[in-house]
Amino acid sequence: MKILFIACYSPLINNSAAIETLQYLNKLSEINNNEVHLLTVNFPKDSIYYDEVLRSMMNDKIKTHIIDGGLIFKKFMPKNSESYNNSPSKIGNTNRRKVLRKIKNALAIPDMYYSWARKAGIYGIKLMEKEKFDVIFSMHEPPSSHLCAYYIKKHYPKVPWITYWSDPWLKDSTREKSFIVKKVLEKNMERDIVNLADKFIFVTDANRDEYLKDYNILDNSRTFILNRGFDAKLYDKLLHEETPKLIKKDKLNIIYTGEIFSKLRDIRPFVKALEEIKTENLEIYNQLNVLFFGNIDDIEARKKLQNLEIANVSPRIPFDEALKYMLNGEVLLLFGNKNSKQIPAKIYDYFGAKGRIFVIYGDKDDPIKRVVENHRKCVVTENNSKEIKNHIYKLIEIHKNNEIYCEPDVNYEWNSIVERLNNILEGSE
Repeated sequence: MKILFIACYSPLINNSAAIETLQYLNKLSEINNNEVHLLTVNFPKDSIYYDEVLRSMMNDKIKTHIIDGGLIFKKFMPKNSESYNNSPSKIGNTNRRKVLRKIKNALAIPDMYYSWARKAGIYGIKLMEKEKFDVIFSMHEPPSSHLCAYYIKKHYPKVPWITYWSDPWLKDSTREKSFIVKKVLEKNMERDIVNLADKFIFVTDANRDEYLKDYNILDNSRTFILNRGFDAKLYDKLLHEETPKLIKKDKLNIIYTGEIFSKLRDIRPFVKALEEIKTENLEIYNQLNVLFFGNIDDIEARKKLQNLEIANVSPRIPFDEALKYMLNGEVLLLFGNKNSKQIPAKIYDYFGAKGRIFVIYGDKDDPIKRVVENHRKCVVTENNSKEIKNHIYKLIEIHKNNEIYCEPDVNYEWNSIVERLNNILEGSE
């Protein structure tokens, strides 16, 4: 099967969606008789998101087609020169990025990759003529991946087009305050895509149910639920490498790797819980080693976290290094999303590690509850400081009793997941 795989977020960069793309690309390319072509954005090497290590992990069999992102993309793309620390100039850069992100979210329709989608669509039409692909597969987030595929599908209506919806589009909480013209235009874009696509893959039942409710053209027979997974072979390799330097073997290492956008994730109750433990029980407090890797856009909360002696807040790190910390941690921290139907994808990475997963819900309707409640690896709590504090005390006790480690959940290993995706792409499911 010849697959045209369209994704703005690809293994050229280090974010959750790109890691997911990497696994789908690699596993699909390993299946007999598959030929995979990736159509993606050209991320500059000085971007804070560029990750040479992640890119090197992509199977050499995959043929890549990298298209320039355009002027708006280059304007909003943060560079490595904008370092991450507490000096006034760097805080100024953080504030500037926050302002630019707000402008981008308010004005870019549907996102900063629209120009890329147009150019990549023209390129993809010519590529389709040359390669005669059997199927088109596009991954949201962001929506421009689907837009690019839409332009190609219009020229080749008989080629099956499978869409992957990792997040909601219009009902994403980060888009709630978009101005009315933007909402109307994006509603039309989404409707056009839904009307033309052949199959729809979602990662949560809640998100699928919303699309079924909003679009009468959709029916259950054309929709599928597919979750993410972990790569057991890669994990085993990384576990045999040197322990990361910030891990303290005599402490309870609590690890968080990823972005914290306050619009979706509120870390203030967690920070307050640590502050209260310091006041209540200094001995317990000193048994903790809390490590955050990645941008935190709530500057005040980040400062408070950095001021705690037992906490270390670092900029984003390469994918393999993040996995090493995750695999060597006793507790893997996860913040659910508030006002969202999205499940943070890192939960599936965590299922492959030996540590306990400490899940702090985004709100009472957090869809991750379906995945983690009553799971043997998971300790769960609502997002208030009292409950978080009590659960940290419990985790310390579990650690003291040498019961902190818990075997990986093999139900979330990548191979079986991608085999099902391949069946959907070829039409056998």
